[in-house]
Amino acid sequence: MRGFFVMEVSTEESKIMVNSKTNTSTDITMNDEKLEEVTSFKCLEVTLSKDGTCTAEVR
Repeated sequence: MRGFFVMEVSTEESKIMVNSKTNTSTDITMNDEKLEEVTSFKCLEVTLSKDGTCTAEVR
């Protein structure tokens, strides 16, 4: 079938982060499993925080 793609997502490795200046949280479930909510996330040497701030590691 042309244009048909399947994506598998691991609920054990998936996490969520709500970006807000107020203390906001949420519950997201996938396949009847609640995803873990984190307060910060590191990607490409930059740490993004729940409050919208970010810091970069300089080498």
